[in-house]
Amino acid sequence: MNKDPLDLTPEQLKVYAELQRIRMAWVTLSVVLSLFSIALLSFLYSVFFVAEQTAPKVILGGIDTLLGWALKMIIAYLFPPTRKRGSTK
Repeated sequence: MNKDPLDLTPEQLKVYAELQRIRMAWVTLSVVLSLFSIALLSFLYSVFFVAEQTAPKVILGGIDTLLGWALKMIIAYLFPPTRKRGSTK
């Protein structure tokens, strides 16, 4: 009556693996998005309210840039560009 969980076809295993990758991408997106928001707010605060100290501005700008790049890569993975009909690529 109960099917053994290890009795999966290779096709079912591929689907399961892909769903797990997508799930982890969503978790990573939420973490990186929250870190990006904190870093962006910190960077803006340092730009407008910290006078005479360039090191925090540069460090926070670099962190914000790296998190923004990571965010872009995760979003590109989760939402790949759609192909137009008739496209041969």
